[in-house]
Amino acid sequence: VIIIDTLRRAEWDVTVAGLSAGIIEASRGVKLVPDMTWDQIVAQAKTEGSLVFYSWWGEDFWKTAAQKFEEQYGISVNVVMADNTVDKLLAEKDQEFGTVDVQLLGGSSIPIVMDAGLLYGPIIPLLPDADKLDPNLSKLQEGVPTLGYLVPMYRNQVGMLYNPEKVPDPPQSWEEFQAFIENNPLQFAFCDPNKGGTGSAMIQTVVANLTGGLEQYMGDTELDPAKTAKWNLVWDWFAAHMANITLTASNNESIDTLNQGATSLVLAWDDDTQIAFNKGTLFKGAKIYIPEFGLPGGGDTAGLLKNAPHKAAGLLFIQYLTTIEMQQLLNEMIGSYPGRTDVTGFSALLGDDERAKATPWYPVVYKKYAAEGFTENVLMGP
Repeated sequence: VIIIDTLRRAEWDVTVAGLSAGIIEASRGVKLVPDMTWDQIVAQAKTEGSLVFYSWWGEDFWKTAAQKFEEQYGISVNVVMADNTVDKLLAEKDQEFGTVDVQLLGGSSIPIVMDAGLLYGPIIPLLPDADKLDPNLSKLQEGVPTLGYLVPMYRNQVGMLYNPEKVPDPPQSWEEFQAFIENNPLQFAFCDPNKGGTGSAMIQTVVANLTGGLEQYMGDTELDPAKTAKWNLVWDWFAAHMANITLTASNNESIDTLNQGATSLVLAWDDDTQIAFNKGTLFKGAKIYIPEFGLPGGGDTAGLLKNAPHKAAGLLFIQYLTTIEMQQLLNEMIGSYPGRTDVTGFSALLGDDERAKATPWYPVVYKKYAAEGFTENVLMGP
């Protein structure tokens, strides 16, 4: 008998058929086996009757999706909004049953939950439409292999948001971008990397253009000091340019500076920009693009906890969130680009052609080091 935990380091795309002889795990005393039909999983989920879902943002969407899910299946979803949930998951790790069934995950939490063995799975092979999920985010999140334990919910992308009346020809090359900063003092803005992801994107972009590209960092689970030794070039670049750059306190504040006319070019998330358009808090003429030198893009995922008390219900809810209907609603309500690749009829500020210029995030260990280095060398530097 093959217990699923022994497969944590296996390739994520193990087929359900290949696992059919093994018991995955018990949920409230009911064994969930990989050769169960989807109808059997749905029936078990209805028997469980409820689940708990944690997220840190997008509350209106998750609660709307939970309500629709309950209407369809008769299964209640307790949506809990909380930051820094990983500490809670770690504290409950050794309990037979925890208090969380499904967790939305992104950023620095990925290596922690993977290394600590907090997740149940692989679950992607169990989903009916697994082949419709974004193949990149299904395998890798922020430089960390996720082995089929995490299911793409949505994709997001950092772009250059600008006022075309002030910037008729936005910069495309790295040289053009530097020239824009030098020739337009304080007209370019990004946020403190300790306060928002666009700030991390800014540092990574400088790293990519000054240290020989991003490929050298990919796959690292620990920071390589030999590689970051070159980052003095990064801090020197910021020292030379920060006097001409507007540093904001949040992703949304960067958008606000553009809307108020204080800046003309800012780094912004595509979904934050879509929300600002939908709410009417951003002038209609604003445009967003990805320059030729690229900007980071990725997305967030959902995982089923290893000690989730309602595994079938949790798995069904994850699958429900990836249906075409819910992916369209997600885009409508929070502006995010679907994690499913066959969704149509949704609004996208950045199409596939633009997104082809995106760069993946380097591993989280470098992102954390970058934020610390920015604080020490730029915010606290001479």
